[in-house]
Amino acid sequence: MVNGGSVEWFCKTRIVNNEIIILGNDAELGSDIDPEEAQQALEIAEANLSKAEGTKELVEAKLALKRARIRV
Repeated sequence: MVNGGSVEWFCKTRIVNNEIIILGNDAELGSDIDPEEAQQALEIAEANLSKAEGTKELVEAKLALKRARIRV
């Protein structure tokens, strides 16, 4: 991502046997995250995890919680 003339990378990289593996699905600048909104999303994700029923809901709730924790 180019931002004001500087390059910013948002991904996970791994170098193995002279190969570079880059993984990235979603990215946002820390300065674009509203701390109060992120905290509220975390609380909602925690509540949704406790209410999850079935494997699919549980997996989705855990993923949402992981994303919310990263943003806080």
